[in-house]
Amino acid sequence: MIHLADTGQWATFFLNDQQFAVPVEDVQEVLLSQPLTPVPLAPERIVGLLNLRGAVMPAIDLRVQLGLGRADISKAENKMLVLDTGDGLVSIVVDDIGDVFELSGEGWRSAPETVNSQHRGAIFAIYPTDGQILLGLKTATVCADEA
Repeated sequence: MIHLADTGQWATFFLNDQQFAVPVEDVQEVLLSQPLTPVPLAPERIVGLLNLRGAVMPAIDLRVQLGLGRADISKAENKMLVLDTGDGLVSIVVDDIGDVFELSGEGWRSAPETVNSQHRGAIFAIYPTDGQILLGLKTATVCADEA
């Protein structure tokens, strides 16, 4: 559960030159590109299964989930974040890993109306920083099964 009144650490990553943030306690691991097992007939956002030391989890192309196109998962420079959603582990494919920031709860702002509806369902708030806006990602929503 995210308590925006609290100051906390946030892990950041990039998709399409946009910087996203998730609570650091939701991040299990950060990985370089890993081999994935394809899943026939899976939704487009599921790019395969990741076997991480015996823990098998879906790998989600967050670009597809957010309507940003498809990641080239064959590229060695892709990165993955393994997230604990509370219901289990999932891996998300991201373009790059950012830094961990200490962010105050007062700095979060409601997502503006200009955020498109596909993003609005995945973004809980924005955090303006020097020259950049962090998009707070709703981990559980993005990783949940599509309705």
